[in-house]
Amino acid sequence: TSGKAVAFSGFAVAIGLSGLLLFKSSAISSIGVAGSLVVIGTLVYALTFLPATLGMLGHRVNSLSLGGLFRRLGWRPNAGSGHRWERVARVVMRRPLYVLVPVLAFLLLVGSPFFRLVQGVPDASIYPAGMGSRDAYIALQTEFATGETTPIIVLATVQGDPTSAANATALADYAAQLAGLDGVTRVESPYSLTDPTTGAVLTPDQVSQLYALPAASRPAQVEATITALQQAYVRGTTVRLNAISRLDPASPQATSMVPTIRAISVANGITTQVGGESAIGHDFLVAQGERMPFAIGLTLIASAIVLFLLFGSLAIPLKAVVMTLLSISASFGALVWIFQDGNLSNILHFTPLPYTIAGNPIIMFSVIFGLSMDYEVLLLSRIQEAYRRTRDNTAAVAEGLARTAGVITGAALIMVSVFASFALADTITIKTIGVGMAIAVLLDATIVRVLLVPATMRLLGHWNWWAPGPLQRFADRLGFDHVEDPDPTLGSGPTLGGAVG
Repeated sequence: TSGKAVAFSGFAVAIGLSGLLLFKSSAISSIGVAGSLVVIGTLVYALTFLPATLGMLGHRVNSLSLGGLFRRLGWRPNAGSGHRWERVARVVMRRPLYVLVPVLAFLLLVGSPFFRLVQGVPDASIYPAGMGSRDAYIALQTEFATGETTPIIVLATVQGDPTSAANATALADYAAQLAGLDGVTRVESPYSLTDPTTGAVLTPDQVSQLYALPAASRPAQVEATITALQQAYVRGTTVRLNAISRLDPASPQATSMVPTIRAISVANGITTQVGGESAIGHDFLVAQGERMPFAIGLTLIASAIVLFLLFGSLAIPLKAVVMTLLSISASFGALVWIFQDGNLSNILHFTPLPYTIAGNPIIMFSVIFGLSMDYEVLLLSRIQEAYRRTRDNTAAVAEGLARTAGVITGAALIMVSVFASFALADTITIKTIGVGMAIAVLLDATIVRVLLVPATMRLLGHWNWWAPGPLQRFADRLGFDHVEDPDPTLGSGPTLGGAVG
Protein backbone atom coordinates (compact mmCIF):
# COMPACT_ATOMS: atom_id res chain seq x y z
CA THR A 1 0.00 0.00 0.00
CA SER A 2 3.00 2.33 -0.02
CA GLY A 3 2.05 3.60 -3.48
CA LYS A 4 -0.98 5.36 -2.02
CA ALA A 5 1.09 6.95 0.73
CA VAL A 6 3.65 8.13 -1.83
CA ALA A 7 0.98 9.56 -4.12
CA PHE A 8 -0.99 11.35 -1.43
CA SER A 9 2.08 12.67 0.38
CA GLY A 10 3.31 14.02 -2.94
CA PHE A 11 -0.03 15.72 -3.50
CA ALA A 12 0.22 17.20 0.00
CA VAL A 13 3.62 18.75 -0.72
CA ALA A 14 2.46 20.03 -4.11
CA ILE A 15 -0.64 21.60 -2.51
CA GLY A 16 1.52 23.41 0.03
CA LEU A 17 3.73 24.86 -2.69
CA SER A 18 0.89 25.67 -5.07
CA GLY A 19 -0.46 28.23 -2.60
CA LEU A 20 2.44 30.46 -3.68
CA LEU A 21 0.91 30.71 -7.15
CA LEU A 22 -1.74 33.09 -5.81
CA PHE A 23 0.80 35.85 -5.13
CA LYS A 24 1.39 38.64 -7.62
CA SER A 25 5.12 38.77 -6.93
CA SER A 26 6.96 36.70 -9.53
CA ALA A 27 9.72 36.04 -6.98
CA ILE A 28 7.22 34.14 -4.79
CA SER A 29 5.00 32.56 -7.45
CA SER A 30 8.02 31.22 -9.35
CA ILE A 31 9.01 29.23 -6.26
CA GLY A 32 5.54 27.69 -6.25
CA VAL A 33 5.78 26.78 -9.95
CA ALA A 34 9.27 25.30 -9.68
CA GLY A 35 8.55 23.46 -6.43
CA SER A 36 5.31 21.92 -7.71
CA LEU A 37 7.00 20.76 -10.91
CA VAL A 38 9.79 19.14 -8.93
CA VAL A 39 7.31 17.34 -6.66
CA ILE A 40 5.22 16.09 -9.60
CA GLY A 41 8.34 14.90 -11.43
CA THR A 42 9.63 13.14 -8.33
CA LEU A 43 6.22 11.56 -7.75
CA VAL A 44 6.12 10.13 -11.28
CA TYR A 45 9.66 8.85 -10.86
CA ALA A 46 8.88 7.26 -7.46
CA LEU A 47 5.86 5.39 -8.83
CA THR A 48 7.38 4.21 -12.12
CA PHE A 49 11.15 4.27 -12.55
CA LEU A 50 12.06 3.49 -8.94
CA PRO A 51 9.92 0.29 -8.61
CA ALA A 52 11.19 -0.93 -11.98
CA THR A 53 14.78 -0.36 -10.92
CA LEU A 54 14.25 -2.08 -7.57
CA GLY A 55 12.66 -5.04 -9.34
CA MET A 56 15.66 -5.36 -11.65
CA LEU A 57 18.17 -5.13 -8.81
CA GLY A 58 16.35 -7.53 -6.51
CA HIS A 59 18.33 -8.37 -3.37
CA ARG A 60 21.42 -6.75 -4.89
CA VAL A 61 19.96 -3.40 -3.85
CA ASN A 62 21.28 -4.18 -0.35
CA SER A 63 24.83 -4.66 -1.58
CA LEU A 64 27.41 -2.43 0.08
CA SER A 65 24.82 -1.41 2.69
CA LEU A 66 25.99 0.06 5.96
CA GLY A 67 23.67 -2.35 7.77
CA GLY A 68 25.51 -5.33 6.31
CA LEU A 69 28.86 -3.80 7.25
CA PHE A 70 27.66 -3.20 10.82
CA ARG A 71 26.40 -6.78 11.10
CA ARG A 72 29.75 -8.14 9.94
CA LEU A 73 31.39 -6.02 12.61
CA GLY A 74 28.99 -7.43 15.20
CA TRP A 75 27.26 -4.06 15.78
CA ARG A 76 23.50 -3.84 15.40
CA PRO A 77 22.62 -0.16 15.89
CA ASN A 78 19.00 -0.62 14.78
CA ALA A 79 18.23 -3.75 16.74
CA GLY A 80 15.07 -3.26 18.71
CA SER A 81 14.55 0.31 17.51
CA GLY A 82 10.95 -0.43 16.55
CA HIS A 83 10.27 -1.76 20.03
CA ARG A 84 11.76 1.37 21.57
CA TRP A 85 9.47 3.61 19.54
CA GLU A 86 6.52 1.41 20.45
CA ARG A 87 7.38 1.72 24.14
CA VAL A 88 7.56 5.50 23.76
CA ALA A 89 4.12 5.55 22.14
CA ARG A 90 2.61 3.38 24.87
CA VAL A 91 4.14 5.53 27.61
CA VAL A 92 2.65 8.62 25.97
CA MET A 93 -0.77 7.01 25.57
CA ARG A 94 -0.78 5.75 29.16
CA ARG A 95 -0.98 9.36 30.41
CA PRO A 96 -1.93 11.38 27.31
CA LEU A 97 -2.99 14.55 29.13
CA TYR A 98 0.28 14.66 31.10
CA VAL A 99 2.09 14.75 27.75
CA LEU A 100 -0.35 16.86 25.75
CA VAL A 101 -0.63 19.84 28.10
CA PRO A 102 3.10 20.57 28.69
CA VAL A 103 3.98 19.93 25.03
CA LEU A 104 1.26 22.32 23.87
CA ALA A 105 2.44 24.90 26.42
CA PHE A 106 6.02 24.54 25.15
CA LEU A 107 5.04 24.97 21.49
CA LEU A 108 2.85 27.98 22.28
CA LEU A 109 5.67 29.52 24.33
CA VAL A 110 8.17 29.01 21.50
CA GLY A 111 5.67 30.46 19.03
CA SER A 112 4.72 33.51 21.15
CA PRO A 113 7.39 35.83 19.63
CA PHE A 114 5.48 35.50 16.36
CA PHE A 115 3.00 38.06 17.72
CA ARG A 116 5.83 40.61 17.43
CA LEU A 117 6.33 39.88 13.74
CA VAL A 118 7.06 42.99 11.67
CA GLN A 119 7.79 42.51 7.99
CA GLY A 120 9.89 44.72 5.76
CA VAL A 121 11.36 44.66 2.27
CA PRO A 122 15.15 44.67 2.72
CA ASP A 123 17.75 46.84 1.08
CA ALA A 124 21.44 46.22 0.33
CA SER A 125 22.24 45.98 4.06
CA ILE A 126 21.25 42.27 3.97
CA TYR A 127 24.37 41.45 1.98
CA PRO A 128 27.63 40.59 3.74
CA ALA A 129 30.19 43.23 4.62
CA GLY A 130 32.86 43.53 1.95
CA MET A 131 30.45 43.33 -0.98
CA GLY A 132 30.85 46.51 -3.04
CA SER A 133 27.16 47.32 -3.46
CA ARG A 134 26.44 46.80 0.23
CA ASP A 135 29.39 48.86 1.47
CA ALA A 136 28.56 51.71 -0.93
CA TYR A 137 24.93 51.71 0.22
CA ILE A 138 25.92 51.79 3.90
CA ALA A 139 28.37 54.63 3.21
CA LEU A 140 25.68 56.66 1.45
CA GLN A 141 23.28 56.16 4.34
CA THR A 142 25.73 56.83 7.18
CA GLU A 143 28.36 59.25 5.86
CA PHE A 144 26.19 61.51 3.72
CA ALA A 145 22.91 63.29 4.26
CA THR A 146 20.33 60.66 5.19
CA GLY A 147 17.81 59.71 2.50
CA GLU A 148 19.36 61.72 -0.34
CA THR A 149 19.63 58.67 -2.60
CA THR A 150 16.38 56.99 -1.49
CA PRO A 151 13.67 59.69 -1.52
CA ILE A 152 9.93 59.09 -1.53
CA ILE A 153 9.08 60.17 -5.08
CA VAL A 154 5.78 61.84 -5.96
CA LEU A 155 4.71 62.36 -9.56
CA ALA A 156 2.02 65.06 -9.81
CA THR A 157 0.06 65.42 -13.03
CA VAL A 158 -1.44 68.88 -13.48
CA GLN A 159 -4.06 70.31 -15.80
CA GLY A 160 -2.53 72.91 -18.08
CA ASP A 161 0.78 74.62 -17.52
CA PRO A 162 2.78 73.39 -14.46
CA THR A 163 4.25 76.89 -14.13
CA SER A 164 0.90 78.66 -13.87
CA ALA A 165 0.18 80.51 -10.65
CA ALA A 166 -2.75 78.22 -9.73
CA ASN A 167 -0.75 75.03 -10.18
CA ALA A 168 2.26 76.54 -8.44
CA THR A 169 0.11 77.48 -5.45
CA ALA A 170 -1.47 74.01 -5.22
CA LEU A 171 1.82 72.13 -5.55
CA ALA A 172 3.68 74.49 -3.21
CA ASP A 173 0.97 73.86 -0.59
CA TYR A 174 1.22 70.11 -1.23
CA ALA A 175 5.02 70.23 -0.84
CA ALA A 176 4.59 72.08 2.46
CA GLN A 177 2.27 69.32 3.71
CA LEU A 178 4.82 66.69 2.73
CA ALA A 179 7.60 68.55 4.49
CA GLY A 180 5.47 68.72 7.65
CA LEU A 181 5.17 64.94 7.95
CA ASP A 182 7.06 63.28 10.78
CA GLY A 183 10.14 61.67 9.27
CA VAL A 184 10.40 63.96 6.22
CA THR A 185 13.42 66.27 6.35
CA ARG A 186 12.62 68.40 3.34
CA VAL A 187 10.97 68.31 -0.09
CA GLU A 188 12.75 69.03 -3.37
CA SER A 189 10.56 70.37 -6.18
CA PRO A 190 10.27 73.40 -8.50
CA TYR A 191 8.11 74.97 -5.78
CA SER A 192 10.46 74.36 -2.84
CA LEU A 193 12.20 77.74 -2.97
CA THR A 194 14.15 79.71 -0.39
CA ASP A 195 14.78 83.41 0.03
CA PRO A 196 18.26 84.08 -1.46
CA THR A 197 19.03 86.64 1.23
CA THR A 198 17.67 85.01 4.41
CA GLY A 199 17.62 81.36 3.38
CA ALA A 200 14.07 80.99 4.73
CA VAL A 201 11.67 78.65 2.92
CA LEU A 202 9.10 80.59 0.92
CA THR A 203 5.44 80.10 1.73
CA PRO A 204 3.03 78.78 -0.93
CA ASP A 205 1.68 82.32 -1.41
CA GLN A 206 5.17 83.71 -1.98
CA VAL A 207 5.93 80.92 -4.46
CA SER A 208 2.68 81.68 -6.28
CA GLN A 209 3.58 85.36 -6.49
CA LEU A 210 6.99 84.52 -7.94
CA TYR A 211 5.51 82.25 -10.61
CA ALA A 212 2.90 84.91 -11.44
CA LEU A 213 5.69 87.35 -12.33
CA PRO A 214 7.04 87.41 -15.89
CA ALA A 215 10.40 85.68 -16.16
CA ALA A 216 12.14 88.99 -16.91
CA SER A 217 10.78 90.52 -13.70
CA ARG A 218 12.19 87.89 -11.37
CA PRO A 219 15.58 88.37 -9.72
CA ALA A 220 18.28 86.77 -11.86
CA GLN A 221 19.32 84.34 -9.12
CA VAL A 222 15.72 83.27 -8.47
CA GLU A 223 15.02 82.85 -12.20
CA ALA A 224 18.13 80.70 -12.62
CA THR A 225 17.04 78.50 -9.70
CA ILE A 226 13.50 78.10 -11.03
CA THR A 227 14.77 77.26 -14.52
CA ALA A 228 17.19 74.64 -13.17
CA LEU A 229 14.47 73.07 -10.99
CA GLN A 230 12.00 72.95 -13.85
CA GLN A 231 14.54 71.27 -16.10
CA ALA A 232 15.21 68.65 -13.42
CA TYR A 233 11.67 68.06 -12.10
CA VAL A 234 9.16 68.95 -14.86
CA ARG A 235 8.30 66.84 -17.91
CA GLY A 236 5.28 68.03 -19.86
CA THR A 237 2.35 68.19 -17.42
CA THR A 238 4.07 65.95 -14.84
CA VAL A 239 6.01 67.37 -11.91
CA ARG A 240 8.32 65.35 -9.70
CA LEU A 241 8.62 66.02 -5.97
CA ASN A 242 11.29 64.28 -3.84
CA ALA A 243 10.45 63.88 -0.15
CA ILE A 244 13.77 63.35 1.61
CA SER A 245 13.28 61.19 4.71
CA ARG A 246 15.63 60.51 7.57
CA LEU A 247 14.09 57.05 7.94
CA ASP A 248 15.56 53.86 6.48
CA PRO A 249 13.43 53.27 3.35
CA ALA A 250 13.15 49.57 4.19
CA SER A 251 11.93 50.18 7.73
CA PRO A 252 8.26 49.73 8.68
CA GLN A 253 8.19 53.39 9.79
CA ALA A 254 9.10 54.55 6.28
CA THR A 255 6.70 52.22 4.47
CA SER A 256 3.87 53.26 6.79
CA MET A 257 4.25 56.86 5.56
CA VAL A 258 3.27 55.88 2.01
CA PRO A 259 -0.50 55.56 2.60
CA THR A 260 -0.41 58.84 4.56
CA ILE A 261 1.20 60.61 1.59
CA ARG A 262 -1.23 59.03 -0.85
CA ALA A 263 -4.14 60.23 1.28
CA ILE A 264 -3.11 63.90 0.96
CA SER A 265 -5.37 65.62 -1.54
CA VAL A 266 -4.06 68.24 -3.96
CA ALA A 267 -6.13 71.20 -5.15
CA ASN A 268 -6.76 72.33 -8.72
CA GLY A 269 -7.55 68.80 -10.00
CA ILE A 270 -3.97 67.57 -9.63
CA THR A 271 -3.45 63.80 -9.34
CA THR A 272 -0.45 62.16 -7.69
CA GLN A 273 1.45 58.85 -7.79
CA VAL A 274 3.85 57.84 -5.02
CA GLY A 275 6.94 55.75 -5.77
CA GLY A 276 10.44 55.09 -4.47
CA GLU A 277 11.87 52.27 -2.36
CA SER A 278 9.49 52.84 0.55
CA ALA A 279 6.47 52.76 -1.78
CA ILE A 280 7.74 49.56 -3.41
CA GLY A 281 8.06 47.96 0.02
CA HIS A 282 4.60 49.14 1.08
CA ASP A 283 2.93 47.89 -2.10
CA PHE A 284 4.66 44.52 -1.78
CA LEU A 285 3.43 44.13 1.79
CA VAL A 286 -0.11 45.17 0.84
CA ALA A 287 -0.23 42.77 -2.11
CA GLN A 288 1.15 39.98 0.06
CA GLY A 289 -1.37 40.71 2.81
CA GLU A 290 -4.28 40.67 0.36
CA ARG A 291 -3.34 37.29 -1.09
CA MET A 292 -2.08 35.59 2.06
CA PRO A 293 -5.51 34.60 3.52
CA PHE A 294 -6.48 32.98 0.21
CA ALA A 295 -3.15 31.15 -0.11
CA ILE A 296 -3.26 29.86 3.47
CA GLY A 297 -6.97 29.02 3.27
CA LEU A 298 -6.58 27.17 -0.04
CA THR A 299 -3.65 25.19 1.32
CA LEU A 300 -5.45 24.20 4.53
CA ILE A 301 -8.73 23.28 2.86
CA ALA A 302 -7.15 21.37 -0.02
CA SER A 303 -4.90 19.43 2.37
CA ALA A 304 -7.83 18.60 4.62
CA ILE A 305 -9.82 17.31 1.62
CA VAL A 306 -6.91 15.15 0.46
CA LEU A 307 -6.54 13.67 3.95
CA PHE A 308 -10.27 13.00 4.16
CA LEU A 309 -10.26 11.20 0.83
CA LEU A 310 -7.33 9.09 1.99
CA PHE A 311 -8.52 8.24 5.51
CA GLY A 312 -12.31 8.71 5.34
CA SER A 313 -12.28 10.60 8.63
CA LEU A 314 -13.18 14.10 9.77
CA ALA A 315 -11.01 14.12 12.89
CA ILE A 316 -7.79 13.12 11.12
CA PRO A 317 -7.70 16.08 8.68
CA LEU A 318 -8.59 18.62 11.38
CA LYS A 319 -6.03 17.20 13.80
CA ALA A 320 -3.35 17.09 11.10
CA VAL A 321 -3.93 20.73 10.16
CA VAL A 322 -3.83 21.86 13.80
CA MET A 323 -0.67 19.87 14.54
CA THR A 324 1.04 21.28 11.48
CA LEU A 325 0.06 24.85 12.35
CA LEU A 326 1.48 24.33 15.84
CA SER A 327 4.90 23.28 14.54
CA ILE A 328 4.90 26.08 11.94
CA SER A 329 3.93 28.75 14.48
CA ALA A 330 6.66 27.53 16.82
CA SER A 331 9.24 27.81 14.04
CA PHE A 332 7.98 31.30 13.16
CA GLY A 333 8.30 32.33 16.79
CA ALA A 334 11.87 31.07 16.84
CA LEU A 335 12.48 32.94 13.57
CA VAL A 336 11.37 36.25 15.10
CA TRP A 337 13.30 35.63 18.31
CA ILE A 338 16.52 34.86 16.45
CA PHE A 339 16.57 37.17 13.45
CA GLN A 340 14.20 40.05 14.27
CA ASP A 341 15.16 40.31 17.93
CA GLY A 342 18.82 39.61 17.15
CA ASN A 343 19.41 36.66 19.47
CA LEU A 344 22.19 34.21 18.46
CA SER A 345 23.52 36.78 15.96
CA ASN A 346 27.05 36.19 17.23
CA ILE A 347 26.72 32.44 16.65
CA LEU A 348 24.99 32.59 13.28
CA HIS A 349 27.06 35.60 12.16
CA PHE A 350 24.47 38.07 10.92
CA THR A 351 23.57 41.70 11.51
CA PRO A 352 20.07 41.86 13.03
CA LEU A 353 17.35 43.71 11.16
CA PRO A 354 14.50 45.49 12.99
CA TYR A 355 12.04 43.46 10.95
CA THR A 356 11.52 40.03 9.37
CA ILE A 357 12.20 39.88 5.64
CA ALA A 358 8.86 40.02 3.81
CA GLY A 359 8.05 36.95 1.74
CA ASN A 360 10.09 34.56 3.86
CA PRO A 361 7.24 33.57 6.23
CA ILE A 362 4.82 32.62 3.45
CA ILE A 363 7.51 30.71 1.55
CA MET A 364 8.39 28.83 4.72
CA PHE A 365 4.73 28.15 5.45
CA SER A 366 4.15 26.57 2.05
CA VAL A 367 7.25 24.39 2.14
CA ILE A 368 6.93 23.36 5.79
CA PHE A 369 3.21 22.65 5.50
CA GLY A 370 3.80 20.35 2.56
CA LEU A 371 6.62 18.50 4.31
CA SER A 372 4.61 18.21 7.51
CA MET A 373 1.65 16.73 5.64
CA ASP A 374 4.12 14.33 4.04
CA TYR A 375 5.10 12.98 7.47
CA GLU A 376 1.46 12.95 8.56
CA VAL A 377 0.39 10.81 5.60
CA LEU A 378 3.28 8.41 6.16
CA LEU A 379 2.50 7.91 9.86
CA LEU A 380 -1.28 7.84 9.67
CA SER A 381 -1.33 5.48 6.69
CA ARG A 382 0.53 2.89 8.72
CA ILE A 383 -1.67 3.49 11.77
CA GLN A 384 -4.83 3.09 9.70
CA GLU A 385 -3.58 -0.15 8.19
CA ALA A 386 -3.04 -1.57 11.67
CA TYR A 387 -6.36 -0.25 12.95
CA ARG A 388 -8.31 -1.80 10.07
CA ARG A 389 -6.69 -5.11 10.88
CA THR A 390 -6.95 -5.08 14.70
CA ARG A 391 -9.71 -2.53 15.51
CA ASP A 392 -7.54 -1.60 18.51
CA ASN A 393 -6.81 2.14 18.37
CA THR A 394 -4.08 2.12 21.03
CA ALA A 395 -2.25 -0.85 19.55
CA ALA A 396 -2.56 0.60 16.05
CA VAL A 397 -1.01 3.92 17.10
CA ALA A 398 1.86 2.16 18.84
CA GLU A 399 2.48 -0.11 15.87
CA GLY A 400 2.24 2.72 13.36
CA LEU A 401 4.72 4.85 15.28
CA ALA A 402 7.09 1.90 15.73
CA ARG A 403 7.02 1.07 12.01
CA THR A 404 7.46 4.62 10.71
CA ALA A 405 9.34 6.58 13.39
CA GLY A 406 12.73 5.40 12.19
CA VAL A 407 11.94 6.32 8.58
CA ILE A 408 10.48 9.70 9.59
CA THR A 409 13.43 10.46 11.86
CA GLY A 410 15.96 9.54 9.18
CA ALA A 411 14.20 11.61 6.53
CA ALA A 412 13.88 14.51 8.97
CA LEU A 413 17.59 14.38 9.82
CA ILE A 414 18.42 14.59 6.12
CA MET A 415 16.23 17.65 5.65
CA VAL A 416 17.39 19.30 8.87
CA SER A 417 20.98 18.86 7.72
CA VAL A 418 20.20 20.37 4.31
CA PHE A 419 18.23 23.30 5.73
CA ALA A 420 20.74 23.92 8.53
CA SER A 421 23.50 24.23 5.94
CA PHE A 422 21.73 27.38 4.72
CA ALA A 423 22.83 28.97 7.99
CA LEU A 424 26.33 29.14 6.48
CA ALA A 425 25.10 31.54 3.79
CA ASP A 426 26.30 35.13 4.01
CA THR A 427 22.94 36.58 2.95
CA ILE A 428 20.47 36.82 5.81
CA THR A 429 17.54 36.04 3.48
CA ILE A 430 18.82 32.52 2.81
CA LYS A 431 20.05 32.10 6.37
CA THR A 432 16.59 32.94 7.73
CA ILE A 433 14.76 30.45 5.52
CA GLY A 434 17.23 27.64 6.25
CA VAL A 435 17.27 28.05 10.03
CA GLY A 436 13.51 28.50 10.24
CA MET A 437 12.72 25.41 8.18
CA ALA A 438 15.32 23.31 10.03
CA ILE A 439 13.65 24.20 13.33
CA ALA A 440 10.19 23.46 11.93
CA VAL A 441 11.13 20.04 10.55
CA LEU A 442 12.94 19.12 13.77
CA LEU A 443 9.94 20.06 15.92
CA ASP A 444 7.49 18.39 13.57
CA ALA A 445 9.32 15.08 13.29
CA THR A 446 10.08 14.78 17.01
CA ILE A 447 7.78 16.59 19.40
CA VAL A 448 4.68 16.65 17.20
CA ARG A 449 4.86 13.19 15.61
CA VAL A 450 6.30 11.29 18.60
CA LEU A 451 4.41 13.01 21.44
CA LEU A 452 1.42 15.03 20.27
CA VAL A 453 0.07 12.61 17.67
CA PRO A 454 -0.04 9.54 19.97
CA ALA A 455 -1.48 11.62 22.83
CA THR A 456 -4.29 13.14 20.76
CA MET A 457 -5.10 9.88 19.00
CA ARG A 458 -5.33 8.10 22.34
CA LEU A 459 -7.73 10.74 23.66
CA LEU A 460 -9.91 10.60 20.54
CA GLY A 461 -9.98 6.81 20.44
CA HIS A 462 -12.33 5.43 17.79
CA TRP A 463 -13.45 8.97 16.93
CA ASN A 464 -10.19 9.23 14.99
CA TRP A 465 -11.82 7.26 12.20
CA TRP A 466 -15.35 8.62 12.35
CA ALA A 467 -17.19 10.51 9.62
CA PRO A 468 -20.93 11.09 8.99
CA GLY A 469 -22.60 8.23 7.17
CA PRO A 470 -22.85 9.85 3.71
CA LEU A 471 -19.26 11.10 3.82
CA GLN A 472 -18.01 7.76 5.08
CA ARG A 473 -19.78 5.93 2.27
CA PHE A 474 -18.40 8.41 -0.24
CA ALA A 475 -14.83 7.87 1.01
CA ASP A 476 -15.30 4.09 1.05
CA ARG A 477 -16.61 4.18 -2.51
CA LEU A 478 -13.46 5.97 -3.65
CA GLY A 479 -11.36 3.22 -2.05
CA PHE A 480 -8.31 5.32 -1.18
CA ASP A 481 -8.06 4.19 2.45
CA HIS A 482 -5.32 1.80 3.53
CA VAL A 483 -6.10 -1.85 4.17
CA GLU A 484 -3.36 -4.43 4.64
CA ASP A 485 -3.30 -7.77 2.91
CA PRO A 486 -4.70 -10.35 5.33
CA ASP A 487 -1.59 -12.46 4.80
CA PRO A 488 0.67 -11.51 7.72
CA THR A 489 3.75 -12.16 5.63
CA LEU A 490 2.78 -9.37 3.25
CA GLY A 491 3.05 -5.71 3.99
CA SER A 492 4.77 -6.36 7.31
CA GLY A 493 7.65 -4.02 6.60
CA PRO A 494 7.57 -0.29 7.23
CA THR A 495 5.48 1.64 4.77
CA LEU A 496 7.65 4.01 2.78
CA GLY A 497 6.05 7.36 2.10
CA GLY A 498 6.99 10.47 0.21
CA ALA A 499 9.31 11.60 3.00
CA VAL A 500 11.78 8.96 1.92
CA GLY A 501 11.44 9.87 -1.74
